[in-house]
Amino acid sequence: MRPLLAVTTLALAATPGLADGHKPGDDDTGFGAPTYGEVSLVTNFQPDPHTVRVEAGGANLATYTDQLTGNRCAGYFADAPDFRLNFTDGDLGYPLSFYVESGADTVLLVATPDGQFHCNDDYTALNPALRFDTPRGGAYNIWVGTYSAPNGTFPAADLSITEYEDIAPNFDRAFFGNDDRVVIDAATAPWNMIGFLDLSEASCTATLIGPATVLTSAHCIAENGQIVTPPVEFLAGFQNGNHVARSGVAGYHVAQGYLDGEQEGTDYAFVYLTEPLGERLGWMDVGLLTPAEISALQSGTGPDILQAGYSYDQQGTLTGNLSCPFLGLAPENVLVHQCDTLQGDSGSPLFIQDGNRFRIIGVESRTDPQPEQDYDRNVAMYVDYVLRDLNALDQGGASQPNK
Repeated sequence: MRPLLAVTTLALAATPGLADGHKPGDDDTGFGAPTYGEVSLVTNFQPDPHTVRVEAGGANLATYTDQLTGNRCAGYFADAPDFRLNFTDGDLGYPLSFYVESGADTVLLVATPDGQFHCNDDYTALNPALRFDTPRGGAYNIWVGTYSAPNGTFPAADLSITEYEDIAPNFDRAFFGNDDRVVIDAATAPWNMIGFLDLSEASCTATLIGPATVLTSAHCIAENGQIVTPPVEFLAGFQNGNHVARSGVAGYHVAQGYLDGEQEGTDYAFVYLTEPLGERLGWMDVGLLTPAEISALQSGTGPDILQAGYSYDQQGTLTGNLSCPFLGLAPENVLVHQCDTLQGDSGSPLFIQDGNRFRIIGVESRTDPQPEQDYDRNVAMYVDYVLRDLNALDQGGASQPNK
């Protein structure tokens, strides 16, 4: 799961543009004829939603940058739009939303009638969506891209257009049938050691692991080997606009393996604070599971695995799981679990109680789609590599902070 805001209206400029440029056809919009057709809809249209099946992706890798926030959205797109909406607006005050449902990791790109580009990657699990609160009338050119290179196989995707107030996602697959999250008292230990990591115009979850160090996900800060959203501030025990303590950021270290493109096992980062908040609030330990603990967890008799973060669907509210099912450790430093998590939970800790202290055993990373299975696969980074990197940094080894 990468680190994007909940569905918003974004004003984007392509940097760079589609690899071969948009290739105008005979249409009036200048973007070329849409591959899967077009529809004319008047506000208050029925049936709602209007859905069309497309094949996602294309040959052109492009990154679109939000002109307002600086967030970036990358994917593989076709030259011509996949679909076009010719929309007639009215005075009813309805929003206009676009969303995609697919078994693949898709990216949604929309050129609005004013010529602006808007883009979203993950809204519900790996499915993107965009909402326009005051939609303009005119032509909306729509591309459904893929996050990964199609390699000649273009996955099926359902593109839907709706005026409903809320896009009501189905979280059954993300929540393994039931949402077991509870609202956490963020002002009390150990939850006050978890906080909201402000990335200026995006956010993730992070946890104190030392007097002035917090642990989070690498993808919150870096993308395609580049630092794109450096951390700005950490608010410990953040809940509904209030916080227990806050600190600016003195620097950070993103796992070098992640910057080198070795995502598996290396999706973690350390953020160094200007204020030693841990001296007042305490911090969590980072430690491996013992063989006995792993065996007990696999048999269902192990310690409770706890997790808490700032899920996008309850923004600003710390929610968590008090007993996550443990599925096992996988190759390349991966911990597979069934904590109920969404975007925004990236960087959140999976931890167990260890006497009167708490031990982080995993850092929430992503959800892998498994369309042929009952549920998707939730992945955290097991802390083996985290511990090695911490030790190397403490020893002044080759793995030095990158800011």
